[in-house]
Amino acid sequence: MDSNQIDTWLVLTRDGYDPSLPFVLDMETTHTTALFIHKSGEHIALISEKDVGSLETSLPYSKIVTYSNHLEEAFLDVFNLLNPKVLALNVSKYDHLYDGMSLGLYKWLEKVIHPTRLSEIEVSSEPILHQLRSVKSSTEIQAVKTAIKHTTDIFDEAFRQMSVGMSEKEIGQLFVEGMEKRGVTNGLGAPHDLPLVCIVRCGLAHRKPGDHIVEPGDIVIIDFSLRSQEGYVSDIARTCYFMKEDETTPPPDVERAFNAAIEAITASINTLTAGKKGYEVDAVGRTVIESKGYPTIRHSVGHQVGRATHDGGTILGPRKMPPRPQVEGVIQPGEIYAIEPTVIQDDGLPCMLIEENVLVTNNEPVVLSKRQLELVKIPYPVVNQR
Repeated sequence: MDSNQIDTWLVLTRDGYDPSLPFVLDMETTHTTALFIHKSGEHIALISEKDVGSLETSLPYSKIVTYSNHLEEAFLDVFNLLNPKVLALNVSKYDHLYDGMSLGLYKWLEKVIHPTRLSEIEVSSEPILHQLRSVKSSTEIQAVKTAIKHTTDIFDEAFRQMSVGMSEKEIGQLFVEGMEKRGVTNGLGAPHDLPLVCIVRCGLAHRKPGDHIVEPGDIVIIDFSLRSQEGYVSDIARTCYFMKEDETTPPPDVERAFNAAIEAITASINTLTAGKKGYEVDAVGRTVIESKGYPTIRHSVGHQVGRATHDGGTILGPRKMPPRPQVEGVIQPGEIYAIEPTVIQDDGLPCMLIEENVLVTNNEPVVLSKRQLELVKIPYPVVNQR
């Protein structure tokens, strides 16, 4: 807040709508809640009597004000006490994770303190939330590591059970069983949704697993995000090949596509250093894929992970005109990125998606996931060990 000349940050929300709430309030609220974060450290929470209950003494605020029916009056008392000169609000043109204040609440705030006064003092809290989400503490890094460990363990278990004749849905169910066994949930969608499972022959896209059946010679891509009990996520993808009966190794075009993806990931990781801009890392991974004769990547080379699978902030994406603020962002120590330069081809040609989670440090980047450096080969035949 000091670095952005902000004296007060207001989180105004209801029904737990604002994505920033887990960072500033360790409880769920239903009614309108106003959290005044002040640069002095003297923070004030305005919470409905119906919400605060027995949790009041555990809230990390210097002062807790409750209201029953007269929210406007209680809000103005706190607002005028603080008399903010620069008021940061959770509004953003570019990132939904920073855009937590609803239009209705903004209009309410405008009415309560007067439009002219609000226009004179309001700024976006995006710089605050960018740092808060992006730069992880040691505790947050450990929570992401825990999610990653669960994820790679579940992958290993699933690979031992996968076989020709299984459907995409059946493969996805292996991951749900792994989550249930560990008491963790999906990082995307509903808690026990299936991960993305794609038989390349049947089309590669962000689609739900279907009833397509794995045949010998199929490439299968699995993109899996897991949320740990601490509320932090991983985002890891793996590619496997189902061997044909007479094969000892995958076909050359399959190996060639896999090796191109691995080379692009390695180059991207090596470029992921503090001070680089997002588009600079993207350009490195994208160039490797294109130099091998494959179509350019249809998505960004990488994105941040943390509280969310796509955690906002700097994106490792291509530079376009007009410039996108996300890809112009500067990479910082403490950020964790999912790195995924991908070989994508149409008409059932070999496609490869391998995704690793990497921590930016003051020195070399640290790969937190157990890297896939060889194509996972599912033998033929396989006895299903479920």
